[in-house]
Amino acid sequence: MSNSSIDKVTLRVVGGAFDSIAKEMAHVLYRMSNSSIIRESEDIGCGIFDATGQELCESETSPMHIGSLPFYIRGFMRKLEGKIFDGDIIIHNHPYHGASHTPDLAVAVPIFSENQLIGFSAATAHLVDTGAAAPGLNIDLIDLFAEGTIYDSIKLYEKGTRNEAVWSILQDSVRTPSHNAADIEAMIASTLRGKKRFLELVDRYSKSTVMGAANYWIDYSERRLRTEIEKIPDGEYSAESWLDNDGRNWDQKLRVFVTIKKKGNSLTIDLSGSADEVETGFNVPFEGSLKVACYYAIRTLLLDQAEIEDFIPQNEGIFRAVDVYAPKGSIFNPNFPRACFARMAQVQRVIDCIIRALAPVMPEKATAGNAATVMSVSYSGFSEKDQNYWVCVEVNEGSYGARATKDGLDTVDNLMANTKNVPCEEIELRYPLRVERYEIRPEQPGAGTWRGGCGHVREVRFLEDGYFSCNGDRILEKPFGIFGGLDGHGARLTLNPDTKDQVEWPSKVSGQKVKSGDVIRVCGPVSAGYGDPLSRDPNLVLNDVLDGIIDSETAKKTYGVLLKKNRLDLDATEAERNK
Repeated sequence: MSNSSIDKVTLRVVGGAFDSIAKEMAHVLYRMSNSSIIRESEDIGCGIFDATGQELCESETSPMHIGSLPFYIRGFMRKLEGKIFDGDIIIHNHPYHGASHTPDLAVAVPIFSENQLIGFSAATAHLVDTGAAAPGLNIDLIDLFAEGTIYDSIKLYEKGTRNEAVWSILQDSVRTPSHNAADIEAMIASTLRGKKRFLELVDRYSKSTVMGAANYWIDYSERRLRTEIEKIPDGEYSAESWLDNDGRNWDQKLRVFVTIKKKGNSLTIDLSGSADEVETGFNVPFEGSLKVACYYAIRTLLLDQAEIEDFIPQNEGIFRAVDVYAPKGSIFNPNFPRACFARMAQVQRVIDCIIRALAPVMPEKATAGNAATVMSVSYSGFSEKDQNYWVCVEVNEGSYGARATKDGLDTVDNLMANTKNVPCEEIELRYPLRVERYEIRPEQPGAGTWRGGCGHVREVRFLEDGYFSCNGDRILEKPFGIFGGLDGHGARLTLNPDTKDQVEWPSKVSGQKVKSGDVIRVCGPVSAGYGDPLSRDPNLVLNDVLDGIIDSETAKKTYGVLLKKNRLDLDATEAERNK
């Protein structure tokens, strides 16, 4: 059935069903999983894809995970083409064949109708350990093979029968066998649910109608995004940023340079001029991470769901409208077998540069400098009593830069991370850790007509000897203010703060030994301001003082707002601002 012959009501109903299937898959996955990074943080992605890997729908979870799944599918199809059967369950995590990075294992189930492959139900999630050099997270690695076990197009099930040898390897090659096994089983349940729901849709409306509707919505999303792209003036727009280091060569910053080339209804994001590939795991998989980040940035800027009343699904059409280029051998398109375990800080900075580059021609949609990093950490140790490792992976919050009409968002994951925090109670219940501080960071946000978002501070004490890793960044470079707004503050990572043993650590740490009683303090970046601080509504300044976000001295010096007994002195404020 052609797309044009399907009535509009059916198109909308089937489109809504796609959306519901993906959401239901995500619920199954994070409710069934064992690890807090999945169950609490929801560091996952789920969706339905056609037989060529085109995305039909995705869950409202981490854009990194779901956006990479088409590349996972194409990655394993290159090896299994013609050898995929009903009842197969395929696992894959090869970052040079589509994966976002090694810890993000994908589980994919082929969907057959009338003995024809019509698509895949797929999910991916971050596993807490991969059997790499250090427990949990890693960055100082010599090559891809040091990242842990690589699964390239492996059939965990074939025609409905589980391969027990593969299932054994999945558990025996990692430090957290029970956690990984439970999480993989949750992914399997999620993908089987997606397959079931999709086939129910096919049975109800027919294969031709469902696939015709899928193609309609892909074309529709592409058309809508291209319409918004066309509104941007033709030209080239650039921005740069500097990453702290590669996790080994501490004195060498790494350049991120983004050029957006816009012509007509097409747009190319070019990373030429960015740093060369590095010797550690601080490289970025081109397909599974960089491309996904660029697609996300343009979709979010131009088709923000909060500002659009009609239904514009996230699907393959969004990907078609944006081209991405990075020179081979750069940090954003490394050569095999470079390690690429840690990639989120880099792609977050790319997104921040995209926003800054387009701010002059899209001021109403841009934000000031965001946290634009993820202070991902892992706490771990070996229990002599249980003769087993425990590993807690946590994604610490960032903050959003100020917007054209609003303040930035405080203490939340920002840009494409979109994960949730792990509650203190969860950490203390499951691991030999104690959360001793968790609050808004005291450093004041970047000032402006609209202020930046506040960062967070979290202190965790080890109750047993163990190990600590951090894949972070942005300690050395602050988020930038725009249109007269002031800069924010960089991240911080501190061992044993406020003691004689205090040590300021760099943003990247791999398998650092710690002792029982040691405390780790993680501070997320504080974001930047938008517009002249002297134009900020004095009532908003007063509210920030009363909330403890800024002090009265900052209110006077930065915003020109004078207070008397926690009340506005409007006459003195006007005089101060005029001065």
